[in-house]
Amino acid sequence: MEEKVHKYRLDFYYQSLVIYLIFFAAYVLLRGTTGESFKSLYDDPIFYILIIFIALFLIIVIMNIIRQPVIILKGDRIVFKNRFGSREVAFGDIMNVKIGKRRRPKEDMTYRIIKLKLKNRRKKLRIRANDFERGNELIKEFLKIKHPAS
Repeated sequence: MEEKVHKYRLDFYYQSLVIYLIFFAAYVLLRGTTGESFKSLYDDPIFYILIIFIALFLIIVIMNIIRQPVIILKGDRIVFKNRFGSREVAFGDIMNVKIGKRRRPKEDMTYRIIKLKLKNRRKKLRIRANDFERGNELIKEFLKIKHPAS
């Protein structure tokens, strides 16, 4: 098996941030032109709620850009890597692989969760396949790990 790299997807966060920024700009323009002036915005709670949402998504985007989480599937192990370090899990350390079932069989995107039971860890390691590029391929690779060719 050659090395397969699955990077963390940020497109949802980018899209959400852009939508909030567009809504914020439209709200400010609408509220500023219909009200007395832009000074009345400081008394509006919706203005502050929008600022909180924008700041929250901006922090999430920046944190994930800095972390750069990646899953690397190699021939005999899985590497969970980010900018600050990495953790390798050998296929022999995996006791059980559970993959959540699809709720809607005709959907293109997969919202399945992969749960790994490891020998040296009490809790299961959870991976949301949709959070990574090529989530369907990631699920297929974990299915190969679950049912190795005899």
